[in-house]
Amino acid sequence: MKRLILAPHMDDEAMGCGGLMSKHPDECIVVVMTDSGEVRTQEHLTALEILGVADSRRLDFPDGQTPQHMTEMVGAIDAIMAELQPDELYLPYPSLHQDHIAVYEAGMRSCRVSMSLDHWFPPSVFVYDIAVYDVNLYPTDLRWNVFEALTEEQITAKEAACQAYQSEIPTEVHPINSVRQIAGALGQVRLVPYAEQYALVRTVRR
Repeated sequence: MKRLILAPHMDDEAMGCGGLMSKHPDECIVVVMTDSGEVRTQEHLTALEILGVADSRRLDFPDGQTPQHMTEMVGAIDAIMAELQPDELYLPYPSLHQDHIAVYEAGMRSCRVSMSLDHWFPPSVFVYDIAVYDVNLYPTDLRWNVFEALTEEQITAKEAACQAYQSEIPTEVHPINSVRQIAGALGQVRLVPYAEQYALVRTVRR
């Protein structure tokens, strides 16, 4: 099993999929789409070490300007998907931030059926939640309908990975400081201690 996670920025992967990565560290590959600078890069490496994920790649598109690089982003994702041939692809929810919307759109375009023989069609595509933006610019048909159950150990690792991004924590009261509480609320109503939520775009069962 290979799970490819596209993160608009360094920290999105931990907030959205930190529990999943802690649960399946050897199966996860993270691709960060934007250049986040030296400090955030070190925080990112620390976060991945906490989660046990060894494979991370950077595409270094300009932070905040990804919509202007759509063609290049789709091409770069196409190349990575052809190389890795992931079973599952994870995309950010297209909420408010222009980079989140652009990375979601680029990832969805890369999921297309293509006439090219070397184009990879990922069987399962999911969208992950980043509990920061509470306003959506555009309506979608996405629904939170897949819930990844997490153990105490896994949510603790996710919490620690998010805390590694100290340069990104603006105030004490912030979603990045509340990942345990958010996961607990999601899990309790699904009869598990903690959970992450995902929206299933498609899955092809063989």
